[in-house]
Formats: sequence, structure tokens, C-alpha cells
Amino acid sequence: MLVLGVILVGLLSVSVASAQDSDDYPSIVQKIAEKFNLNEADVQAVFVEDREEHYAEMQARWSERLDDLVNDGKITAEQKQVILDKHEEMHNKMEEWKDLNVEERHEKMHALHDEFKTWAEGPGIDLPLLGPFGRGFMRGFHKGYMMGTNN
Repeated sequence: MLVLGVILVGLLSVSVASAQDSDDYPSIVQKIAEKFNLNEADVQAVFVEDREEHYAEMQARWSERLDDLVNDGKITAEQKQVILDKHEEMHNKMEEWKDLNVEERHEKMHALHDEFKTWAEGPGIDLPLLGPFGRGFMRGFHKGYMMGTNN
């Protein structure tokens, strides 16, 4: 169950990855812009576009995985909707954390993980069915926090 909580939170992290930490990501954009004499906003736009494409691909795989579970009779359509609703709720919470500092985001992630574990016990969803989807999700997190510019 712990792994699946982390997987769902990880899936959500990709959606929030547009909020890069000012200690890491912007320096990459700045370095690329300076090295190749490019407009920093243009470089930033490429990173954002790539991130959005990656998120859309992950969302499509997630939806397909849930559809397969419903079609195989492993979860019901109602359970699928409960999972999707929880996913959206968690995504919205994480969106609110963009401007938090590293420690605050780390604390929020731990609390969200604990909340998910408690939630998962309620709707009767066999969480191992949802894994191992999302392998490598921690790429959306660096040093335990969401990478991104604090806008």
C-alpha cells in the first residue's frame, strides 16, 4: 500500500512539475540561454512544453490502465471514478504548493501520502492492482521537492 500511495502521489507530481525550484531548474534555463545566446523565456517555454507533453502522455497511460482494470473486472467503473476523483483532489492540493519552500513542500508531501494511505482503505480498491504504473515518478521531484520556478 505504501508503494501505491507513492505511485499516485508521483503521478501527480508530474502535473505539478511546472513549478520548478529556484535553486535548480532556472539555473539550467539560464545556462542554456547564455551558452547558446537564446532568449531565456524561449528556453523556459521549451521546458514547459516538454513537461506538459510528458504529463499528457502519463495521463493517457493512467486512464488506459484504469480502463483495462475495469474491462478485466478487477475494479468497477465506480471505483475507477473514485480513483480519478481522488487523483484530481490530490492534484489540486499539490498545485497550491508551488510557492512553498522545500521544507514546507516536503512536509505537505508526507502528509498527503499519509492521507492517501488512509483514504485507500475506504473504497475497497485493491491497491496493488494500480502498480507498478508510474515507475520513475520521482523524476518530478528533486531532493524531495517539486522542481520549478516559484511564480
